Amino acid sequence: MGSWLVDDIILDESAFSEAISGFADLSTELQNLRNDIEGLLAVLKTGFDTPAGRKFISSCEKNLLEPLDRQKLVLEHISGTLKEAKGSYSTVFTEYEELNAAINSYQF
Repeated sequence: MGSWLVDDIILDESAFSEAISGFADLSTELQNLRNDIEGLLAVLKTGFDTPAGRKFISSCEKNLLEPLDRQKLVLEHISGTLKEAKGSYSTVFTEYEELNAAINSYQF
């Protein structure tokens, strides 16, 4: 009778929490990196106050800062989506724990 229960089902609610937290942390780290780059560009800008220098700084801002901003939005979106999914699956996690308890209490 127990042959149909040979594989374990693994559903890890803490993995959701870790992923949510990890993506949120990455977003914060990315924002800190962006702030550092922006500050360094501001310092660099003072020595590049020429038409060519302004073009260079503008290019740096476009090619460095804008992609970081877009990536931050992606990380925040992933974190938010995972948070929503975890909330939506809360009953699944509860029922999974109940199922495991029932299976573990069953005597084969």
